[in-house]
Amino acid sequence: MQHLLNKYPLLSLNPVPATMWALSCALLSALLLSISTSAQGQTSQRWFQIEVSIFSNESLADRDEEHWQTESNELNYPNPLRRLGQLSDLLITEQMIADAIAESSEQDSLSTKEEATIEIDAEALAAIERLAQILPTGPQPASTEGEFKFPDFLRDPHLQLTPDNSDFEQTNRALERSAEHRLLFHGLWRESVADPADAIPLYVQGGLRFDDQYELQGAITLRFNENRDRLVIDSNLWLTEYSASADFESEWQLPAIPEAMKTDLDSLTRDEQGLQYGINRVFHMEQSREMRSNQFHYIDHPAIGIVILVKPIDVPPLVVPEFEFDFEEAN
Repeated sequence: MQHLLNKYPLLSLNPVPATMWALSCALLSALLLSISTSAQGQTSQRWFQIEVSIFSNESLADRDEEHWQTESNELNYPNPLRRLGQLSDLLITEQMIADAIAESSEQDSLSTKEEATIEIDAEALAAIERLAQILPTGPQPASTEGEFKFPDFLRDPHLQLTPDNSDFEQTNRALERSAEHRLLFHGLWRESVADPADAIPLYVQGGLRFDDQYELQGAITLRFNENRDRLVIDSNLWLTEYSASADFESEWQLPAIPEAMKTDLDSLTRDEQGLQYGINRVFHMEQSREMRSNQFHYIDHPAIGIVILVKPIDVPPLVVPEFEFDFEEAN
């Protein structure tokens, strides 16, 4: 110990630096205590784990039960709006996307314009498949804004959880194997449910992509009712039925996806074949349902179905490491 102190004079612990060190330790302890108090205050809120699966009803007979008119097709995205955070936010970078695009673009100089177009499409699809292997099902944000941080799956709200936490594995498997249904979206996250005035809707997209739109789009909102004795899900979703032979002058109109909900990955998955699609019909689902926690709830609709489970959870407090410093031993 003495050898190290002689080698690095700045580490000498005479009484004055020891006092300074004690003051620094006191300030650090106060900072950690403040973080711990903040985390404990967070756990005093009513937190829930929420799991949602949204699927389509492929039965034409069920879809034809109602007459869907363009006049009542008032579709819009709420503002503000948020997305689920993904672990892929840490794995996919702008450089990865740029490399994938550059790799496909290099083929342009290898052959004639027509031949190069075919090879570009093949390379782009290969790049998309590689990226898709690390993308989870559901919304896929890839934001580069803000400071880097590792996700805290125990305390971070609106973060897509891993399948280990899911109660819907059998339900989703049954939907995927069913000829009458298709699983379009699956979300699993935690949040402190807010009062109606403070609740922020969650952006939803799923199913196949057609140009800049998806089959399933819209938003869902989780909140308390006015008496705070029931949880409520507000659904504002629409399922679009596309057709390559549809009238391109159709009166059906879809709202543009908010820019904040778009990601750089959208440029890779966009259809570059030049195909155009028309809209046959749009099935709008706008419902509110009160729920009890720890119970499965099914929300029915001629074209869309929602299965949701909300469970109360206790957010574990942030553990503040304890440390001791022996001044006598240091001296």
